[in-house]
Amino acid sequence: MSIADRISTIELKDLLLSLAALVIAFSVLINGRKIPDLEMILIITVGVGTGFLLHEMAHKFMALHFGYFAEYRANPMGLLFAVVASFAGFIFAAPGAVMISKPAATQAFYMQDPFSQEELRREIKKETLWISLAGPITNIVLTAFFFIALMLAPPGSTAAMAANFALFINLTLAAFNLIPIGPLDGKKIFDSNRTVWLLVGLPTILIALPIYFGIL
Repeated sequence: MSIADRISTIELKDLLLSLAALVIAFSVLINGRKIPDLEMILIITVGVGTGFLLHEMAHKFMALHFGYFAEYRANPMGLLFAVVASFAGFIFAAPGAVMISKPAATQAFYMQDPFSQEELRREIKKETLWISLAGPITNIVLTAFFFIALMLAPPGSTAAMAANFALFINLTLAAFNLIPIGPLDGKKIFDSNRTVWLLVGLPTILIALPIYFGIL
């Protein structure tokens, strides 16, 4: 089964809706009330598309690897708030998330006795760690890719601007999602394996902070 076959029509619609809303939000934030030109739309789409779409698809396909049902669902109110907030000069986006569930037959099999239940808990903990890591790790890899692209691109070119924006978006998304609070990936990683969070989450957040605040 190809990757395309694993994405339903509803999921594709929600992904495109989320991408469009985020591109609009960032366009408003960057350009104000001016209509962005094609170059700016392209730059924003590259950054948001890689940072958001590949992050969510990494979660999805890692979950599918472990036998879960996994599909992205948009959050209409979160998307609307992102667009409205952009007119106020900031972005806070909760575009949606990959909905994950374990097949009922698998759970029923493990619920037969206490030893099986404990095995199920250990298995879910391990799988949760990898599924949660998949998104931020994808952003970290993309950050490294766009850093190299930025170094190779001619200064001031469209390619350089796209790489610079995509680097910023991917690093920011990785760091934000690795914060160990609430429903974020970082909380699930921290709860599953604190050593992994210290090795991946903490350095990413510390690297992102000076870049986010314009110190570097």
